[in-house]
Amino acid sequence: MRGARKSWVRNVFTAIDQLGNAIAGGNHDATISARCGYFSRIQETPFRRYWRFLERVINFTFRPVDGPDHCYQSYLWDRAEKHEEGSDFMRAVLGLLVIVFCVPLSLFTWFYVFIFPSARWRKE
Repeated sequence: MRGARKSWVRNVFTAIDQLGNAIAGGNHDATISARCGYFSRIQETPFRRYWRFLERVINFTFRPVDGPDHCYQSYLWDRAEKHEEGSDFMRAVLGLLVIVFCVPLSLFTWFYVFIFPSARWRKE
């Protein structure tokens, strides 16, 4: 994809991701991936297994185009943001959002790199 179009697509996906995070009780300026990376790796929480499950689902979805550690890298990018764990209900909403969107999206990302191998993530 050309530079300007790729940047536009990435910005739109980031905005949608931030909207989903806000709907699920998180910081409106942080992504779901960064939130999962933070709570699965950095912040001690009794729900660590839950966050690690979501992290695995998200990492699998974006692995073909963004590498093996998408959530942690997103946290590092967003580390200045305040990450909110949310209530039990909001964590349930977040889990549903991740499952409902990541399962079909993972089919797309894996198929996309199969069709366009140049889009595959490569370690720099």
